[in-house]
Amino acid sequence: MNENPQVNRQVNGTAGGTGATVVMGFVLGALVGAGMALLLAPGTGKDTRGRLVATGRRWGGAARSTFKHARDTANDLKQDAMSAVEAGRDAFEESQKSHDPYTTSRIERKV
Repeated sequence: MNENPQVNRQVNGTAGGTGATVVMGFVLGALVGAGMALLLAPGTGKDTRGRLVATGRRWGGAARSTFKHARDTANDLKQDAMSAVEAGRDAFEESQKSHDPYTTSRIERKV
């Protein structure tokens, strides 16, 4: 087989594509499809513009709602992570205190 890793990735189908590449392909396809729909639309220009405005408003509202939900979810995850880190830190410190030889010897002297 070829020793060039770039060629091997292309032959094996692992060209290193990411989710961003897929999203960009989807967006490009949507734009081309929208352009074709405008060119082939049976309505007048005024009607088509009105439908575009209405659709844009509807999609804009849905996008704002989705982004707000994503932001709220991210904030909730951040708070959960911060709480987990704090609990872990407290447990670690408590564990260190219980295994501290100096603390143990002081307790034994009191007894």
